Amino acid sequence: MTIRAMIVDDEPPAREGIRLRLQSEPDIEVVGEYGTAGEALAALEALEPDLLFLDVQMTGMTGIQMLRKLGPDRGPAVILVTAFEEYALDAFEVNVVDYILKPIDTRRFRIALDRARAHLERVRAVKLSGQIRRLIETGEPSVLASAADAGSTTPARRGYISRFLVSDGAGERPLNVSDVEWIEAAGDYVRLHVGSRYYLVRVSMAHLEEALDPGAFGRIHRAAIVRLDRVREVVPTHHGDAEVHLANGTVLKLSRSYRDAFRQALGDLAP
Repeated sequence: MTIRAMIVDDEPPAREGIRLRLQSEPDIEVVGEYGTAGEALAALEALEPDLLFLDVQMTGMTGIQMLRKLGPDRGPAVILVTAFEEYALDAFEVNVVDYILKPIDTRRFRIALDRARAHLERVRAVKLSGQIRRLIETGEPSVLASAADAGSTTPARRGYISRFLVSDGAGERPLNVSDVEWIEAAGDYVRLHVGSRYYLVRVSMAHLEEALDPGAFGRIHRAAIVRLDRVREVVPTHHGDAEVHLANGTVLKLSRSYRDAFRQALGDLAP
């Protein structure tokens, strides 16, 4: 994903130093530079930056005052820039991502930038999870996934999702549910496996299982869901467990608690 950054500092050399550091970051685009908090506030709505590098002490309105005026739910992610470490305490009051001290240390700058990246990824993942829940609760299409997607090679049944919005490093793009071979739980996230790649989406397995077409996907384990038409064979192992072999060579465990339902999903006439 591309991160739109804004720099706000009343010292031109300080703005230039941050801008030059960001030039070596391929996922960062500087969309504006301002010398006062008032100018920055006026430009925020039009530019819609994802990340704000904000000086604390400025002529007129301070950086902290600007954030309080903006409010906690309206602004971008913020990295405070200050020459005085005691002002860093104010960072926690306004919930900024991190702070860096002047003169800027390159290693500390990269740490703050990586924290901002992680924060923005979490924010986008939470929005994605909310869209999935909204689709489940209302049955209505969303930006995340359209239940009546005509572009999918095997459209989902009405009421089930047919697309994910995923990040591929360069940006966000839609991913057809029909391209996903299997899904793996990963803490608060799931991994959508497509060939040798996977994409992280912040959603629980329980919510996702409800959103997927049961005619196309089956749960085989508390931590795994597979696409039924990618299953090559089911091989019994021991103690009632089995292995699910996918067409791409992936081998996954089929636990006893999901065995009967999964076999029925594969085919009503299963032996």
